[in-house]
Amino acid sequence: MESIKDIQLAAITNDKIYWNCSRPIQEECMYFLLIDRFHDGKERTTTTSQVGYGSAEELQRRCKGTLRGIIKQLEYISEMGMTSIWLNPFQQNNFESYHGYAIENFLEVDKEWGTKDDLIELVTKAHALNMRVFFDVVLNHTGDNWSYIKNQPVYQKGKTYTTKSWRYSDKPIPSELRNFNCYNRKGRIKDWEAIPETWEGDIYELKDLIQDASSQGDSNLEVMVAIYSYWFALTDCDGFRIDAAKHIPPNWLNTFIEEIKRLALGVGKKNFFIFAEIISNLSVVEKYKAIDGYLDFDFYFTSVDRLLHKNEKQIGIHQTSLDAIPIRFLDNHDQIGQKIKRRIASNTNKSQFLNLLKVFLMMPGVPCIYYGTEQGLKGKGKNDSAIRECMFDPFGSTDVFNKESVFYKTIKQFSKFREEWGMQLGIVESCIVEHLYKGDCIALQISNLTQSKLVLYNLNSENELVNVKLARPMSRNNKLVVYLSADSKCLIADLKVEGDTITRIPIAPNDFIVLDIGMLA
Repeated sequence: MESIKDIQLAAITNDKIYWNCSRPIQEECMYFLLIDRFHDGKERTTTTSQVGYGSAEELQRRCKGTLRGIIKQLEYISEMGMTSIWLNPFQQNNFESYHGYAIENFLEVDKEWGTKDDLIELVTKAHALNMRVFFDVVLNHTGDNWSYIKNQPVYQKGKTYTTKSWRYSDKPIPSELRNFNCYNRKGRIKDWEAIPETWEGDIYELKDLIQDASSQGDSNLEVMVAIYSYWFALTDCDGFRIDAAKHIPPNWLNTFIEEIKRLALGVGKKNFFIFAEIISNLSVVEKYKAIDGYLDFDFYFTSVDRLLHKNEKQIGIHQTSLDAIPIRFLDNHDQIGQKIKRRIASNTNKSQFLNLLKVFLMMPGVPCIYYGTEQGLKGKGKNDSAIRECMFDPFGSTDVFNKESVFYKTIKQFSKFREEWGMQLGIVESCIVEHLYKGDCIALQISNLTQSKLVLYNLNSENELVNVKLARPMSRNNKLVVYLSADSKCLIADLKVEGDTITRIPIAPNDFIVLDIGMLA
């Protein structure tokens, strides 16, 4: 196909039965992966390692992962307790791009990653495992498909720069995007928070599309609705993640979402879930009123570190005025603004990391596990490629898909607890901890459940005895039950309650326990 005029939606959707998942979206556990880095589909020997494959130089290039590699590992993902997959962009990219966000043909699968049939098979087989599949969609820009006369110009008060030439005579595709008037042509963003710069400027070498209320903005909207209507109709995917949504004016993006959801509902696809990447504060997120969910960067930037270290500041889970569901994460593939890119495991010891995984899966919202986190990968470096390691050896015969990894098994165990206890609906609040010995413990009260919980974990390698003042009072007549401890045994604890304080709770070195504190008073 060369043009959106070649898309025949009616021919695709006619008599096609679209899959609907009965599980509420709030109960998802999401797994995010990069096609190029996950698996290549070949038979391999699994090893145990917290180091992924690829040197710093090798990780700057393609590593030959494929859609068939993902199909091969679907049960690995499902058995971990993950109920959905977020797939990075799969369309044909600039040849030097491995991450998927530099698209030159929006209507074809990149041949190095697979085929349309592979993509359809991936979604179909995921559905057979009762898993949703979300596509990462790029609306804000195309790849590096044309050049400026000036070398790498930067945004200057809305100045429009003169273009030089197209990189290829026959791209980008669709042909509707092969017109310089589709693009803002204002150079690279310098101030990532300034408006309209952040809406009009290029994200590095990627070329920004016009997305305002002009006739050209409307034309670009029509093109993008056609492109992604096609991919939904063809594959029966279950939703989209909107890349770089912060760089798209809210009205334009809200209209795009409404159009896609209208199509999905019209062919019988209920609850098509669209969430967005908005790297900003919640006041900005709230402008995108049509989204169903958002990646919770507020949690990532403010709470993750506090979950690892004793801090006088309380851990807060902030809410928006939207009904949108927060998708929360510990690791992320895109660490813009951080001089050293690092996975969370690179900055913690084994016990700290395990406790962090456990408490993370106790949090409300939808948890998202970044591929490799379940193996404790410790990527670290100056470029984002350092945290986008391979799970397979591109030059050998091994991989790191170890189901016996303590990290994999912990995620599997706590995703089950999360489902059993309905933790996705909880309200999380910090509690005051009084240490009777010298210690470092964190306590969180999770309410709004059938049985409220107190999560307590010890960051130290010594025994501790603590008093915990609850954030909300509890009924005094309930027996307190320790559901979990570091050795995963179910214990009964006879603990004394004085006012709103549970006193003299013993906790072993690096231990993690959950107390059932019953109904609130």
